[in-house]
Amino acid sequence: MHLAICDDNIADRKQMERLLGRESDRRIHTTGVFYVDSYGNKDAILSAPMIYDGIFIDMSQNKQEAVEIASRLRANTENLSVVFCCSGSDYRNLPGLPDGSLFLDKPIQAGELTRICDELLSRLGSREDKLEYRTVTETLYLEESQILHAIPKEKIVLLHLQDGRAYQIGGDMTGFCASTRLLPSSGKPAKSSGHIRLSSSGLLAMIGDRAVINLKSVTKVGPFHLTMSDGTKVRIPFYTRGPLQEAAERARRFL
Repeated sequence: MHLAICDDNIADRKQMERLLGRESDRRIHTTGVFYVDSYGNKDAILSAPMIYDGIFIDMSQNKQEAVEIASRLRANTENLSVVFCCSGSDYRNLPGLPDGSLFLDKPIQAGELTRICDELLSRLGSREDKLEYRTVTETLYLEESQILHAIPKEKIVLLHLQDGRAYQIGGDMTGFCASTRLLPSSGKPAKSSGHIRLSSSGLLAMIGDRAVINLKSVTKVGPFHLTMSDGTKVRIPFYTRGPLQEAAERARRFL
């Protein structure tokens, strides 16, 4: 688990580093180590390229600034867990707190920190069954049903979701399909159907290196193109028309 500390009090920041280090050592053979980066001000953490699973934050000189930092980080990484470390005035009643915020009172007790870390790991674990993709600025955790289609373009993959959102995923289609569990290298064997490859659920189809599509959202399959519900046309080899029609019909009927 990748964690960040943001605290403008250097003594508190170093203490949190030590506490998380001990917590990580204790978990090395069970839930795994924690990778921790530490920051002392807003500019430093907001300019960091790293994407974190959780952040422990306290800006004692300006409590509202801590809320601003957390909100800006959450805007880029919607699954980020935020832990406000409370000293002096409390964060619990401040306006604009990110949804699902956690609170840890100072001086920090080892038992309470363990409880918070257990909660962070639980939240992270609940995302593990989802598909994970990374853009330049954020990590996406998606269910298969959220995907509409993904089409390569130069050195990126254009990912479109059912709700209209679109993202640029770095890398080629091979990497994207591995993340989508459509290739054996992802650790989960995929089904094959003719010259296409289906996800284990049968909802997503990989058409060579041309596209990944949601079969339920296919509106038409022609000899050389299929049409998606948003009007996008995807080129297909002529010999895949039959298998794609059958797979799309099964998806519409049973999924």
